[in-house]
Order: sequence, then structure tokens, then C-alpha cells
Amino acid sequence: MPITLLDWSVPIAILLCGVGFIAADVMGFGTALWGYSLCSMGVGFAIMLYQSPEIWPIKQIIEDNCILLGVILACRALNGRKEIENFLPLEIAVVMTASVMIVTSLMMFKSVRLETFFVQACCNVILWRTTIAYLKSISSTGDRILAGTFLFLSMAMTFQCILYLSVHDTDAVVGAWRASVWGSLVQYTGLLGSIILAFAVMISTSSDFIEKYRKHAHIDSLTNVLNRRGMEALLASPAGRRLISASTAIVLADIDQFKGINDRFGHAFGDIVIARFGALLKSLPGAGARVIRLGGEEFAVLLTDVTLEDALSAADAMRRAFQSQDWPEEAQESQFSASFGVTLMKEGEEISVAMARADSLLYLAKREGRNCVVGSQNFAGGQGPRGILTRFAPSVS
Repeated sequence: MPITLLDWSVPIAILLCGVGFIAADVMGFGTALWGYSLCSMGVGFAIMLYQSPEIWPIKQIIEDNCILLGVILACRALNGRKEIENFLPLEIAVVMTASVMIVTSLMMFKSVRLETFFVQACCNVILWRTTIAYLKSISSTGDRILAGTFLFLSMAMTFQCILYLSVHDTDAVVGAWRASVWGSLVQYTGLLGSIILAFAVMISTSSDFIEKYRKHAHIDSLTNVLNRRGMEALLASPAGRRLISASTAIVLADIDQFKGINDRFGHAFGDIVIARFGALLKSLPGAGARVIRLGGEEFAVLLTDVTLEDALSAADAMRRAFQSQDWPEEAQESQFSASFGVTLMKEGEEISVAMARADSLLYLAKREGRNCVVGSQNFAGGQGPRGILTRFAPSVS
């Protein structure tokens, strides 16, 4: 059967997609393994077009294993996104099984149809194992796109396997299977699957970069907590809007006499102190807490579903933990402290109003001698440390 330009369009299109991903990897997109996968499949489909004058298992073993290797590399690329362990013994067993079944189908049964079925079945084993494992670890939009694509490809290949079991063999003429409806189905579903996979990888990679940019834009690089922009984005989201309730406490925290720390030990050590303080604020209150670095050495902590007394206790735990930290050699004998202002939001109150109240309480904590926690739900800025205020006095070393 003569090979037309349309026949060559399948491997060429797949190879172009693969080369494109390898080139994209050079630019930092991390798509090399996807590219090698598509190139391997493209080579397999290209070898398929070579017509030997007789049934020759070596040619079929090479072409089918190129396609199978492409599937294995694609599954490895998917696993690499989540650091899911690849199961090399299974991959080797599948390749060996495919090779044996190719020889058996061609030499014993003289059936290219059976050869196609067994290769696709082996590809399907790898696909389903990878897809099921990956479905358990979805955490981003890119993950969902790729998981959906692999699930679709697994189901489509399963359907094809069932189909090839039910159809009849073609005449034992060289090129008859490739020119048949079923042979064309193998090539063009391979092309369609490769293009769908390529688009899924492009979209998921773009989504990953957008998420990465958004994370860098919203996360403070020194402390790995939200920055002001991140707080604004959080409060504008549905999850953030749920934070603005009467059961949310706002804790403002500030490292005491931080300028003196910088002057005495240097800015590099000052960064260590800020990073350590941010890590403490993030770890102590629990999973529901949101920590924001407002700037310099000042932080905010949003605590959900708490009373004022709970928030005061949490803030004092943070204060005591920071005061008891051990520091590197240059400041081994030093003890640093922080002050806290704590308030509870009121029903229907703007968060900016509650933040301003917490800031006034933080200023009062500084005036009261630092290294203490001052809290109130109704403080307006003029009262002293008694009455409606609750104050945790500085601890005695």
C-alpha cells in the first residue's frame, strides 16, 4: 500500500510537538521529559510507515516499544510533578511482556490486530496505574487538567482495546492493516491523543507559572508568610470574606527595639530574627491562623473562631516562645522580645477599623514597657491599661 503525505502527517506532527517541548525546556519551562515522550511516540509512528516485504517481528518490536516508551516517559513526567515514585520493575515487565506478545501475535497467529491489541493493553496498564495514583494528589488547576487528560486517554485506550478484540483480522497483505479503518484508527487516535496531551501540558505549565507568579507576588520571601498584597487578595476571596466575622481575632505583633538589633548585630542577623519570628507566628496558633508580614518587623495574625481570651492566650504563647529562643553564636547571650495588640472584630465591622484598633493596642503595649500583650474589643485609643483592657505583663526572666 503506498504511503501518502497524509500518512506522514501523524509522526511529523507528534515529533514537532515533542521538539517544541524540548525547546521550551531550554527556556526554563521544565517540559523536557514531555518532549522526549512525544518524540519517542513520533519515532514509533514513523517506523510504522516503513513497509517490509514480509512479517518481521524486529521492526514491530522497535516501533511498538518506541510508542510504549513514549507512554512510560509521559507517565514519568506526570509523576514528577508530585514526586510520585515510579515503579521500574513494572515498566520493565510491561516492555518485556509487550515484546513477547508482539512476536507471538505475528509469528504464531499472523495477526497485526492482536499485536496492536497487546501493545495498547500494555500501554493501558502503565496509564491506569499512573492516573489512579495521580488522582489522589491533585492540588492545583494544572494538576486537574493533566489528571483529566490522562483519565480520558486511559478510558479511550481501554475502549480501543475492547474494540480490537471484537474486530476481524485483515488480509495477510503487507500494509493491509495500516490501510484499513482499524489501522488508520491507531494512527489518528495516536495523533489526536498526542495533540490533546500537548495542549494539556501547555495549559498546565502556563497555569503553574501563573500560580508561581501569584505566590511570589503574595508571599513574603524572607518569612514565607503573606505580605500586604497577599492579605488583600485573601480578604477579596470567598475564603477571606469568611474571615471577616465577629469570631475573628486580629493580633498585631512587633519585635521590640528592632533597630537596636540591626545596629548591634547587622542586617543579616536582623533578617534571621524576622524570619524566626514569622515562623513562630505561623506555627503556634494552629492550622486556621493567617499570618501577614505588614512590613519591617511588624506582623498581623488572623485567628478564626476564637474568643478574645483565646486570642490573648495565643498571643502570650507567641510572646513567651519568642523570648525563649536560642540564637546563633554572635547573639548567644541575647534575649529578644515582642509586643502584641489583640482585638476581636465586631459584627459588620470593616477589617481596616479593627486593624486600626489592634494597632492602637500594640502602641499601648509598647508604652507599657514592651514584651507584653494588650487586648480589648472596644478600645478607642484614650483609655489606660485598666478597665476594659486585658494585659499580660512582661515575664520575669
